[in-house]
Amino acid sequence: MNGIVEDALRQQRISTVLITCFALGALLLLLMGLFGLISGSVARRRGELAVRMALGATQDIVIRLVVSEGAQLLAIGFLLGSPGVYAARRVMHGLLAGISAFDPRTLAGLTFGFISLALSACYLAARRVTAIAPERLLRDGG
Repeated sequence: MNGIVEDALRQQRISTVLITCFALGALLLLLMGLFGLISGSVARRRGELAVRMALGATQDIVIRLVVSEGAQLLAIGFLLGSPGVYAARRVMHGLLAGISAFDPRTLAGLTFGFISLALSACYLAARRVTAIAPERLLRDGG
């Protein structure tokens, strides 16, 4: 009887493993793209950030500025993307086993994970540009 049950569930297990691998790959691509976007934005603003630091802003203030702007963009993205969660309910319903498409713990965990990863990308990008002396940034043309 156990063999019959395992044979019946084998296809679901394979599908689950494949979906998990694709989801992790998509998450990795998302993180790389997000970090590249934030790093590019901070790199374009190097001159502005160097002037702020030359006029007396500390590294903490500049980092807080970049992270807060990233948090604002993240909030806008979540507001615009929230309807997509509800629109994808029918597709996800057939793929999920044991939880609903609107499981509050799962949605809260994913939201917290994305927010922490996005803010970490903002912090790392800002930290990288503030590590350079402002006079060097201004001399190099920002």
